[in-house]
Amino acid sequence: METVIGLLLAASPMILTVALLLGVERRQHRVQAEIGRQIALTDALHARLGALVAPVVRRRRRGWQVTAAVPVEQPALVSAVMTTVDEVFGRAAYELRLHRQASVAPAVRTRGLARTAQESLSWT
Repeated sequence: METVIGLLLAASPMILTVALLLGVERRQHRVQAEIGRQIALTDALHARLGALVAPVVRRRRRGWQVTAAVPVEQPALVSAVMTTVDEVFGRAAYELRLHRQASVAPAVRTRGLARTAQESLSWT
């Protein structure tokens, strides 16, 4: 009995190391799967709509979670995004979260900024 306990204590660092390496490998596989799905979805959306939507894909317990900001004022684009996500994920379980895309505000120029942009800096 003492021999078995001694062997278990001697082997415990190796068992712990193997368990940690398996955990790291599983996590890396999960991250690579997320990256692969996100690239596939981004490529499909860019092929269909251009560089209009940038999705974020995450793996969750119940399936995949896709988050994207879309221009809700254009229902045809929202429909195209939903169709593309459904085509890429197919039968896999996924949750689609669409958010309102922020509108681009025009840049405000002032006289002070225009004047400093014309001056040149010299370090000599």
